[in-house]
Amino acid sequence: MSAELPQASPRKESVRVLFDDLAREYVEERERQPSFLAQQRIVLNMLSGLRGRLLEAGCGPAPMFGHFLALGFDEVHGIDVSPEMIAQGERRLARHPLAERCALRVADLENLPYADGTFDVVVAMGVLEYLSDYGAALAEIRRVLRRGGHVILTVPNRASAYHVARSSYINVRRLLRAPRSAKFAANPCVPWSLDRQLAAAGMDKVASSACNFIFFPLKEVSERVSSAVSRGLEPLSRTPLAPFLGAQYIVKATRP
Repeated sequence: MSAELPQASPRKESVRVLFDDLAREYVEERERQPSFLAQQRIVLNMLSGLRGRLLEAGCGPAPMFGHFLALGFDEVHGIDVSPEMIAQGERRLARHPLAERCALRVADLENLPYADGTFDVVVAMGVLEYLSDYGAALAEIRRVLRRGGHVILTVPNRASAYHVARSSYINVRRLLRAPRSAKFAANPCVPWSLDRQLAAAGMDKVASSACNFIFFPLKEVSERVSSAVSRGLEPLSRTPLAPFLGAQYIVKATRP
């Protein structure tokens, strides 16, 4: 594992602290969470047929690495801003028979420690929303991709029914000055805005999908019922309704 990052901005330091604290929970629960599994299925499908050297940005404790290796990637690299996430990932990979193909390090998505054109594929699942702006990260992803390489991103969809209703509820509580728990403020996307930002960064969208068809406050009231409803609505993932119902947006783009 590389040395810890130099002094970061207050926001990035908050993210590091948050995910250092969440590392054990991710190890124990992440791979069983319905929202993660729904994203995982789509991402793995989008990776079908791709090969070479893959980078996962925001890899956490490396729950996806076994899947990447099973798909046949020659090398799998991972970065995360959280040293504790990287430490947990190294413990996991130490038991994998193809561990020699993997490398993990503490690093910042907006300042990747790799040469231009290093990777054939970059995957970032649930990472961009922790940045104040996506531009620098998308520029770095493009830089480290070879020509013809692909990027797959998953980001919370601010335009979805769930996020619109939940945000409205939170704003009303704030206006009424009702007490609420302090929580890191994420920066979710609007799908068509992210598509434009990808184009501005010099990448061409080739596919997109949506998942996690959840509704507020049903998810907060009953996770089990909410998951059942989401599974029933999965056929909508590629329809025009998907960007308005799926709480998670998934997009695949290429560097031409």
